[in-house]
Amino acid sequence: MSHEFDSDATPAARSASSMAASLVLWETVVMKPAILLLTIRLVAYGQPGAGTTRYEVASIKANSENDLSNTFHIEPDGSISAAGITLRRLMMTAYNVQGFRILGGPDWVNSRRWVLQAKPDGVASPGQIRPMLRALLEERFRLRTHSEIRKLPVYELVVDRKGSKVPATKDTNSTSAIRVAPGSIQFTNATSAAFAGELSYALGHPVIDKTNLLGNFDFALVWTPEPGENGGPTTAGLPPEAEEQPASAPDRPSIFAAIPEQLGLRLKSGRGPVEVVVVDNVQMPTAN
Repeated sequence: MSHEFDSDATPAARSASSMAASLVLWETVVMKPAILLLTIRLVAYGQPGAGTTRYEVASIKANSENDLSNTFHIEPDGSISAAGITLRRLMMTAYNVQGFRILGGPDWVNSRRWVLQAKPDGVASPGQIRPMLRALLEERFRLRTHSEIRKLPVYELVVDRKGSKVPATKDTNSTSAIRVAPGSIQFTNATSAAFAGELSYALGHPVIDKTNLLGNFDFALVWTPEPGENGGPTTAGLPPEAEEQPASAPDRPSIFAAIPEQLGLRLKSGRGPVEVVVVDNVQMPTAN
């Protein structure tokens, strides 16, 4: 997952002034109550766009306690529509970071669910969406954070002893894309670092690319997810009461067996520097 699941080559928390990563142009996540399927088209950005710099119209209100569905849509014009969404899930998109890299804050950051509607004045470029969402959260939730590096347990993605089986991409001019479902990752025209980043979401654990594979590849991996393998609902930005989905294909290998069998790579345990976002201050949202 996903998962927003985006394909930043090295998904990490970044300050507003230093973010330079990839962003989804169209993101649609539907979770009832868990993430079912995610299809993403990726667009690189780094330079700020001109014109729109904030959401001109935005509404944030408490979600109905009786409605347990979760939806999160980012439209091509930059509009955001979300329901049953936690602040942690919104921060995952705003700061381009997996849920396990968000530390601190009161319990309600992970459990309280919100309905959010936000529309820019005009069309927002892909490079503007994250900063605009960060600004909205900072204004309405009085959210203040800082990033720091901590040495934490990690997995290192390395080439297996028998060599890599990952095929080079067939069309280097094609748009990078990713399709994610429970127990399935499909990358087109992606780097090994991007694949390692997606594995971080799947495992709920930092994965560092140590393959030294150069160029772009087409990754396809299928496995049977273990219970709690992705770190649980909070890692995915879901409320704690969200139920995990049953394994979609229980006859597949574990992810640790599937990676060497299907890709000629493997995961090795280690420790390494992990950039995290630390919540310094947050308050219940102000009135619309």
